[in-house]
Amino acid sequence: MMEVDKREAQLLRRAIHAWEGEQLITAEQAEKLQQSYKVVSTDWQTITLYIFIAAISCALMAFGSLVLDEKWIEIIRKKFSLTDGVIAALFAGLTIFLCYEGWRRNKHQPVFSFNRELFWLLPVLSIGVSVVYLGKSVNYFEGNYGAFWLVATACYGVLGITLHSRLLWSAMLLCLIPAYVKLSYYLTGDASFFLGMNLPCRMALLGALLVLVAWLMRPFRIYAPVKDITWSGGWLLFVISGWLISIFGNCGTWDEWQQLRQIHLLQWVIIYTLQCVGMLLLGIRMKDDLLRDLAVVFLLLDLYTRYFEYLWDHTNKGLFFGILAISFWWVGRLIERRMKRG
Repeated sequence: MMEVDKREAQLLRRAIHAWEGEQLITAEQAEKLQQSYKVVSTDWQTITLYIFIAAISCALMAFGSLVLDEKWIEIIRKKFSLTDGVIAALFAGLTIFLCYEGWRRNKHQPVFSFNRELFWLLPVLSIGVSVVYLGKSVNYFEGNYGAFWLVATACYGVLGITLHSRLLWSAMLLCLIPAYVKLSYYLTGDASFFLGMNLPCRMALLGALLVLVAWLMRPFRIYAPVKDITWSGGWLLFVISGWLISIFGNCGTWDEWQQLRQIHLLQWVIIYTLQCVGMLLLGIRMKDDLLRDLAVVFLLLDLYTRYFEYLWDHTNKGLFFGILAISFWWVGRLIERRMKRG
């Protein structure tokens, strides 16, 4: 008897029901097909994921205690008279060794596993230490921290594609954000605006560029999770930045925002709402569940934000949330009907 998980069983049930409805098979044949497989529980995969998330969290805390504290590195440096450049070179050598070991593991175990992916946390951390001490050795080029964030971003990106690592590529995206922010501030001398954009607007631009890059990568034969992570991360950054813009507009400072009346930010609210609606329609059209769900979540966040901005002091709270609940129930019922009809 064939063993399937819950999602596969749901697909099989729908297929058998459709075939029976179209009279391609008889009721007896449909019953035999339903009994030809059994559903096995895959809850252990979820438990394994949680365990590895806990392992990553503990490893990061250990890294923070041992490396970021720098006490043990300082002891070794004083004992052996090591410079910052030498420490950077030592950790770079450690990174090369770890990457080779990871590549060797991938070669012998090509199937994805959480255990194998967790190994890439070690080169992620060693690259970080190497880049930090490289920056210290040259005094960060008089405060240009963004350049060294960019070096780390490039290392993670190249290794993520070469070694087929989701974790390394995710580290690349996470490093790209501070690299972009720090470089933009460095180029403007810590001014509030860069090319006429405040920080949330700059982040929205970066999110849009990541989405565009992910779209352009689709025809190329690149490690598939790299495309998916870039696509998802780009949209997430884009919609979070849009939400912040709907609150702060293009204000450069906190004082400027406090002096601005909320009505002057209405244009940004309209743009952000249209952005969420556009994402929702695009997600439905492309059958992209993540994009669709992101749009729904941030549409809800948009409604709650607008309520607290404009209506909190002027409406009955129970009445507002009651109307909101009824409206969401109606939308959900409408979507469910259309799905059943389809």
